[in-house]
Amino acid sequence: MKQVMTETVTPPLQAKPSSFVSKIRRWVSDVFPSLLVFVVVNLAITLIFLVISPPSSHTGTLRPESSIAPKELELFSAGLAVGLVASLAYRRLDVNLVTLAVAFVVLLDMDHLPAFFGINQPIRPAHSLAFLAITLVVLYFVAGRRGHIEIPILFASAFFAHMAADTGVFAFFAPVSFNYYSLQSVQIPFIALAVCIAALAGYVKNREKPLPKARNSVIYG
Repeated sequence: MKQVMTETVTPPLQAKPSSFVSKIRRWVSDVFPSLLVFVVVNLAITLIFLVISPPSSHTGTLRPESSIAPKELELFSAGLAVGLVASLAYRRLDVNLVTLAVAFVVLLDMDHLPAFFGINQPIRPAHSLAFLAITLVVLYFVAGRRGHIEIPILFASAFFAHMAADTGVFAFFAPVSFNYYSLQSVQIPFIALAVCIAALAGYVKNREKPLPKARNSVIYG
């Protein structure tokens, strides 16, 4: 009898994405949709308020170039503080919370774009209660219903942190009124509000998603 030799063919191993790459993908999928919504609503509110506001309110200008870098650093620090407070309440340093908080605080100033292009505009259209309310609703439908209710809460904290860090006057009640008000008298309450809401965001995320058992103390999502 002839002995039949069989050869076992081992299928080629499929390369698995590295842990770092998978974390980046997860970060993009969790953060980018909310950030895109925030930017779109900001630009839409800026454009709408530019159209419907009276010409007499178009006094918004860019700050002096020498003050832009220090101001952005101040806003970055405020956003970082919001993210760290939220992470503290979450009981773990969370990259999503930190990066979103910084982005929300810093990019709120995108409402200066018309002035950047030399167009007369109302002062800081997105620095208003209307922008806060509309963005909260949209972020709830985009992120909250996907299990990330902490994101609209975190945005509210970032909004008040930015308002506390800003100086000057705002059409805070636009489009109901384009009269300008100084908010310096409520700076401290806004800081306290931002801290409390940031802690709430971290607490809510902790309640929604129990902390994974991981060797690493830094998590994504």
